[in-house]
Amino acid sequence: MRVGQITTRNVPIRLDMRTLPAIAHRMKLLRLTTGLSVADFARETGVARTMWHNIEAGFSRIGIDAAMKLCDKYHITLDWIYRGQDAMLPHGLAKRLLEVVVADKERD
Repeated sequence: MRVGQITTRNVPIRLDMRTLPAIAHRMKLLRLTTGLSVADFARETGVARTMWHNIEAGFSRIGIDAAMKLCDKYHITLDWIYRGQDAMLPHGLAKRLLEVVVADKERD
């Protein structure tokens, strides 16, 4: 898989940073940086576990209230969640997200 692509249902797709799969990918990366399970992460954000699963799978878009909770807790921005703009992310978090991306690619 090349940079700028993810696999959805085993079919590589090109990422538009605002599509559901791209948002889903960022939400999964964020969760992976915390080391929390889907259930634990969903509990922390106040989202049902099945809803969080649907968000990470790209079937549902994260709602603004849950997104704002994530922003407050993890110091991310709505621009990063919805648009993929990472300029305002804290350096430590951006570095950890990159480490998770690299580790995820090595597993593929």
